[in-house]
Amino acid sequence: MIIKFDKIKYTSLLVLFFSFIFPINAFAKSFIDDASNYTVRFRVLVDHPFVEDTDEDEIIKSWVGAGFVVDKSLGLIVTNAHVSGAGNTYIKVAFKGERFIKSELIYVDPELDIALVKVNPEMMPERSKEGTLGCNKIIKNGTAVAAYGHPKGLKFSASRGIISKQRFLYGKEVIQTDAAINSGNSGGPLIDLETGLIVGINKSSIKKSSGIGLAVPSYLVCKILDLYKAGKSPLPMEVPIKFAKDNETDEYNRVSELHLNGKILEIGSSLIKVNDQPIKTPADMSYILRGFEGEAKFTFKNKGVEKSYLIKLQRKQNSIYRDYINLAGAVISKENLEKISMVERPFYIHSVKEGSDADIYGMWKSCWIKYVDSNIPKSLEDIYKITKGKKEIDIMTSCYTSRKGFLTLDYYVRLVLEKDRIEYINR
Repeated sequence: MIIKFDKIKYTSLLVLFFSFIFPINAFAKSFIDDASNYTVRFRVLVDHPFVEDTDEDEIIKSWVGAGFVVDKSLGLIVTNAHVSGAGNTYIKVAFKGERFIKSELIYVDPELDIALVKVNPEMMPERSKEGTLGCNKIIKNGTAVAAYGHPKGLKFSASRGIISKQRFLYGKEVIQTDAAINSGNSGGPLIDLETGLIVGINKSSIKKSSGIGLAVPSYLVCKILDLYKAGKSPLPMEVPIKFAKDNETDEYNRVSELHLNGKILEIGSSLIKVNDQPIKTPADMSYILRGFEGEAKFTFKNKGVEKSYLIKLQRKQNSIYRDYINLAGAVISKENLEKISMVERPFYIHSVKEGSDADIYGMWKSCWIKYVDSNIPKSLEDIYKITKGKKEIDIMTSCYTSRKGFLTLDYYVRLVLEKDRIEYINR
């Protein structure tokens, strides 16, 4: 059988088809070209790393990444917290075709993996632009996006894909995308190719997966910026609630423990509202509470019965201004990670410098100090006073028996100061 084509109709269809395709590609190219004028390179160095700036088994002294301008008049740049570091880092940024310039870390949010740095606006190139954030909470699945940054050192380049899903994963709200996100992309913009809006901040990829990338939703950055510019703290709140995931239903707001007035309450209940606003995940709770002052109202539900509590909250510690002690190569400060339990670890060993006296005599990262020369220290300054001027120090530490476990063992360390000194950094 021979099929005959109507040439006029066929040509008309082709014209109509390409009239839709080429403008979209042209817009996409324009959005990606614009990204080169608001995206920057990051170069970060650290001397005394906090635990947030280390891998599971090693201490990283320098790294690179990406970020993008969100306010040119103020010189504000957004990146990931794991790119900026937790507050004890030396940061430089570079615009395309320009040399690196100094920047100041002004906000770190390990909970969301977001950071703000500031550069002198007069040092920014004239052609530099602001990226425009998309502040809508919901993004359509299947939206065409580009992950922009410097993957594997390939500067100012993009990879295309779609938004697969917006989901709650590993205790955080993230955008799942199949756009390739590699080392060097972190902190760069995830760009909606239909609107040019930045809908996410490139974060990471899932190890041993085939093209599963993750990004922080940009609406979270919008609230942080609004609070910061209004002179309010965007820091997350310390909430005395632990959650348990329900694997059968993918429910994330099931309560494991509510610590209140020395009691553990609402075991097995669901947290359904915060300040009378409905929530589905702990991320919703955190978003509602940012910038909040006073007592917050928490409403729980268990077997059809609702119960509410007014709880006075305090903000989490600002890691940028965290005091610490450099104890002969061991960085000692308050534990600032999500807690495995509600127990405070004020004298946590964040890192131990390889080859230092602390390393040689057996102090270990991710343990914590209990006693110093038979004294129970009450503060970092107390540890400094006890140890200052001594050549030998008896230290009792406690460590988990496994990195994912809860059981602990105590270890005795006789620290001999042969080449390193003790410093108290009060910020």
